[in-house]
Amino acid sequence: MRTQKSKSTHQAIEQASTYADWRTHALDLDTQAGMDVWKSNPNSPHYQYQLIQQRLINLRKWRKANDWPQLIYSLREGLHRNLGNLANPELYKHTKVGTKYLIDEYITEVVSLLNQVCDRDIPELPYAQKLLFFRHTGQSFGRSALMLSGGANMGMFHIGVIKALSEQRLLPRVISGSSAGAVVAAFLGTRKDNELAPWFQGEGMALDAWRTLSPMEMFRQQSIMDSQKLEQFLRAQIGEYTFEEAFKRTKRIINITVSPVAKNQHARLLNYLTTPHLLVWSAVLASCAVPGLFPPVRLMTKDRLGEEKPYMASIKWVDGAIQSDLPAQRLGELYNVNHHLVSQTNPHVLPFITDTTRKDGWSRFLTDLMKNEVQFRSKQFMQLASYGFDAGIVKNLMEGVLAIVDQQYYGDVTIHPSVRMKDYARLLGNLSQADFQEWVLAGERATWPNISMIRDQTIIGQTLEDCIMRLKKQRSRKAQDV
Repeated sequence: MRTQKSKSTHQAIEQASTYADWRTHALDLDTQAGMDVWKSNPNSPHYQYQLIQQRLINLRKWRKANDWPQLIYSLREGLHRNLGNLANPELYKHTKVGTKYLIDEYITEVVSLLNQVCDRDIPELPYAQKLLFFRHTGQSFGRSALMLSGGANMGMFHIGVIKALSEQRLLPRVISGSSAGAVVAAFLGTRKDNELAPWFQGEGMALDAWRTLSPMEMFRQQSIMDSQKLEQFLRAQIGEYTFEEAFKRTKRIINITVSPVAKNQHARLLNYLTTPHLLVWSAVLASCAVPGLFPPVRLMTKDRLGEEKPYMASIKWVDGAIQSDLPAQRLGELYNVNHHLVSQTNPHVLPFITDTTRKDGWSRFLTDLMKNEVQFRSKQFMQLASYGFDAGIVKNLMEGVLAIVDQQYYGDVTIHPSVRMKDYARLLGNLSQADFQEWVLAGERATWPNISMIRDQTIIGQTLEDCIMRLKKQRSRKAQDV
């Protein structure tokens, strides 16, 4: 039974408008529940605490002795993303904030050592070897990516997720988006850090991307919504940047998924490596082209003279969420991504999402069993139904639905909104400023309980990336001095 104080603290958590307020009340709730004792005791069946404990002792001992060769050797050998099962989500289900103090101390020590190796002169580690150390260690450790799903107007939830991560300096440089997620990824990938705050507030954004066609226009264009209106909105908010230009401007690596209309093509991940000269707004327009809602899109690129022209003019593309809502495999191939943060707002997925912060038990087991059974039977039904059609629009529709049902919609950390029936009723249509802010705050509040786990799972990889960037700048400054 909750005490009156506990009820008051829970209410304060639910009403918090900033992470600082949320964290203060959440820590208070942990203290009331006596979780400081649990945090202080390193023992747990969910990770190899003795391994972590011994490594922390050794690292501190070698640091105190200034034994940098041994420290570098140990860091290079022992930095792995899930060393001793540190990334186990079960370690974060007991408390509102944080986990075992041992885990916090170990990660803090490693990050501190990496920064010292990067920034101080170490005779045993000249510049070339130092850069190689960070590159090889970073390649072994891997990178994190933020993947933004489709979801029409629910996709504004992603902005709140990004805001929460950005304020805690936990936003990955690699971001993917499909459909509504592509819109948000493109907004983020074309704005510098000092331009994000107004965007989070919706300042300067005309939230009127939707216009329904007249019956005559619907018949002629074979779609319901006005793609020209959406194009105007995207060009105004994103600009005329190519993927390469956007990367050079923000150093963020945005990736947008599109699905082909033609059967002999595969889903594509568009970015500064695969399509450097492609216009970002055209990729987003294609990724938003839900069949039946918007017509297929021809991608646009810049030629060598900077003139706009069609990209693969004979091929048209549609909604990226149909075949590749979360392109985890391709991100791994291109950027060495092996850790995925997912902001999931796809309307057909949300009813099947499991709350990963809940402890295991019979209630969760039975709920998951029911959800998995419904999902499996839906897939089975679509496969059987498609056998009755050799070709045509019905066959294509069945295969499209099957592709949607058969995808993986989770990440290592999955953040999602708690939706109501009225949210489904307002999936399409222009948002008011109040609606926009409501979705942004919902994204923030859904992210805050995951901040501790995200930090612990990503801060070492982020530090390795930051060190490589600092070393490259150091080399550039030395070259200019010469």
